[in-house]
Amino acid sequence: MGWRPQLNAVCTRCGKAHGLFGTCVSSSTRPQRIRLKASFGKCPKCKKMYGAAGPVAHHCAPKSDFRQRKKKFGQDQAAAERERRRKARPRHDYRECSDRECKRSLCVAYKSGVDRGDKQGYARGWDQGYNRGLIDGKSAGK
Repeated sequence: MGWRPQLNAVCTRCGKAHGLFGTCVSSSTRPQRIRLKASFGKCPKCKKMYGAAGPVAHHCAPKSDFRQRKKKFGQDQAAAERERRRKARPRHDYRECSDRECKRSLCVAYKSGVDRGDKQGYARGWDQGYNRGLIDGKSAGK
């Protein structure tokens, strides 16, 4: 990269270098004029224009991904905390719940079914349903 200044033709409406006969696409109401501006070019690392002092006073400041890394770290921490809480919560098996006053819906349904049910009810119900639906057995359903 050279150290010599260049004269660029810059549009006064949009601030871009179109050349002498370029068209400006802008919503500005200012008139389009071409003005010469001294420039030292662009930095090869960060692609920013050098300032008035040239490459001597230029400090590259490449874009950082700190915000993305910070957000990802926060999400990872929150997920780890949720997982820790989930694992720390004791499991509640409705079949082994001995609390008669437990208000969990599965516990209430299981206990009311156990209280009302009898041991041979399932077998008797299956036989009655099978005989009503398929008189000739499984071959009748085909």
